[in-house]
Amino acid sequence: HPLDVFIAGDDSQAKARVSAFIDSLGLRPMDTGRLIMAQTLEHACMLWLGLMTHSIKHTNFSIRVSLLG
Repeated sequence: HPLDVFIAGDDSQAKARVSAFIDSLGLRPMDTGRLIMAQTLEHACMLWLGLMTHSIKHTNFSIRVSLLG
């Protein structure tokens, strides 16, 4: 499974270019919407850091989206 890379932005052409670059690296771009979502992505990073520090105790993990069905 490729790793998910979450992106946000107001410029659809820029997001398309960034998504193509992410895809070229073998990763899966996940568009979260407008730039206002960047703050939510920053909070998700804090979640990742909290898991790394208090629960998982290493950096060899990822947070991903599972598509069901």
